[in-house]
Amino acid sequence: MDIESDLKRALRRESPPAGFAQRVIARVEAPLPRRAPWWRAVAAGLLLTVLGGGWLAHKEIERREGERARDEVMLALRITSAKVRSAQEHVREIGNR
Repeated sequence: MDIESDLKRALRRESPPAGFAQRVIARVEAPLPRRAPWWRAVAAGLLLTVLGGGWLAHKEIERREGERARDEVMLALRITSAKVRSAQEHVREIGNR
């Protein structure tokens, strides 16, 4: 198996089949296929708009829930800090007696 001879055989010049030029010209001159009705494009646009809006609303809800959770954690930390401070003061008072 000689790769050069295989390539030469595969790439050799051949004459096109009979009627090739007429078929190409007929294809080029043929009318274009009908486009989809305009309402399909409008429906697709509306669908994308609704889906995008729903996604944005979902992200906004997640953001607000995250902020609320953060605020609750901060409140819990402030309460805990105050309780620890109170306990430390109580321990100091007991130690000073």
